[in-house]
Amino acid sequence: MTKPIKEVEKIEQLLADPWAVDIEELWQQEADNPDPDKQKLFDALYTYVLDKRQEDIINEKHFVI
Repeated sequence: MTKPIKEVEKIEQLLADPWAVDIEELWQQEADNPDPDKQKLFDALYTYVLDKRQEDIINEKHFVI
């Protein structure tokens, strides 16, 4: 089974620019979703976006020094 193209494109856009994502919304989706599988998905997306943001900040500081 393949994902509908719009869903895949939306996820790719989300992953492409972690700074354009409302990280609070991801966290809220994870916290409020009754479906355990969707909770895991939103938790993974939240963690990915947070990690990418932290990586960007760390890399940016290395160039400043």
